[in-house]
Amino acid sequence: MLEQRRSDVLRALVEAHIKTGEPVSSRAILEETDLGVSAATIRNDLASLEREGYVAQPHTSAGRIPTPRAFRYYVDHVGPGRLGSSDQRRIAAFFSSVQLELSNLFRATSQLLAEVTHYPSVVVSPRASGEVVRGLHIVQVSSQSLMAVLVTDRGRVIQHQLRWNESIEPDEVADLERLIARLLVGTELGRGPVSQDLFSDQPRTVREVGLALMTLLRQSAASPGEIYVGGTRQMSDAWPNLGAVHRVLEVLEREAELLSLLVHASGVSIRIGEEVPVAEGLDLAVVSTTYEAGGAEGSIGVIGPMRMNYRATISAVQRVGQALQDRISS
Repeated sequence: MLEQRRSDVLRALVEAHIKTGEPVSSRAILEETDLGVSAATIRNDLASLEREGYVAQPHTSAGRIPTPRAFRYYVDHVGPGRLGSSDQRRIAAFFSSVQLELSNLFRATSQLLAEVTHYPSVVVSPRASGEVVRGLHIVQVSSQSLMAVLVTDRGRVIQHQLRWNESIEPDEVADLERLIARLLVGTELGRGPVSQDLFSDQPRTVREVGLALMTLLRQSAASPGEIYVGGTRQMSDAWPNLGAVHRVLEVLEREAELLSLLVHASGVSIRIGEEVPVAEGLDLAVVSTTYEAGGAEGSIGVIGPMRMNYRATISAVQRVGQALQDRISS
């Protein structure tokens, strides 16, 4: 724990750097605070903070910039800010009026959070296990291709396309739809039986296609939640360095790395710099939280540079995450 004055100096430096992205001088800190000390005292405090690893000086004539350790101290000692009234109204209006099936709701929510925070955002849907199948349709795309569309009681739409080496007739597709719908509709996703005996009285092709479809649909319950990313167009504003933008884009394009960014723990999680699993040498910070839907858990978060506006971002992630949970549960 830093002595109070140095803690105030560090907070002022971090907030000034978040605002400008530039090194911060002792004079700027003096003007932004009411510490009642001289500029020389501020410089001495900055020198001490530099020795302790909280600040760095890019050039001998420049001001100081916060290190990842400084950002960590800052977020550990300040609470979330108050979200602006216009953003509060926008979030409330969105969730009170939106009428979308679940996947489109998650996609729209990721875009909303990105627009409110001005950083890329990620929404991971809960697993589908426990959801009840309300409808099933099988569409024949071609003589050797089928599309199965399943709808759950929470409005989730799951699609699987299956290609086959042999042709299947339209009347066989209709029979297959009736058979699988009778087995699945009204049951929890993932609980339906998978056995060749289910289609024993059907032609060989129907039997094999039916078993393959049942296996795919069963696996839907165990698969990780779907990932929705919003706000990638805003990345050049968040990271002025084009190389950093490209590296972050690479992370966003790899599902496993993207899932590892969001901490699956209750409450808001903030990870900075090397605390982020994929951020070695990368200017990256992640603010995330979890939400629940029918007993299953999803996550929502924002990805930005270490100099992100933490107070506003924490508040936005909390509010949007809670509103999404309330909307799904209603």
